[in-house]
Amino acid sequence: MTVEAAGVMAAVLVTLMVLMGQAMSWSARTAGNFRLHETVERERHQIGHDQEERIQRQAGGRNWSLEISAPVFRPENLLRMWSLVEDRT
Repeated sequence: MTVEAAGVMAAVLVTLMVLMGQAMSWSARTAGNFRLHETVERERHQIGHDQEERIQRQAGGRNWSLEISAPVFRPENLLRMWSLVEDRT
């Protein structure tokens, strides 16, 4: 009886170990994705990137990699368009 219980216990513990490892991997991947997205959003609003068209950053970890690209935020273009619309009305 105890041998069977030990076998079941080993199977349960191995399953828990695999599930915990997968959960930690997903957690790390999600945190990396959020961190990269926040970095791209911060950089696309900085004045120092006014000569660039797009901000492109990469991040990677164990068994995953991500690349995010976003256009540089240029409020003057929006303001020019807005003034053209106001002039027509």
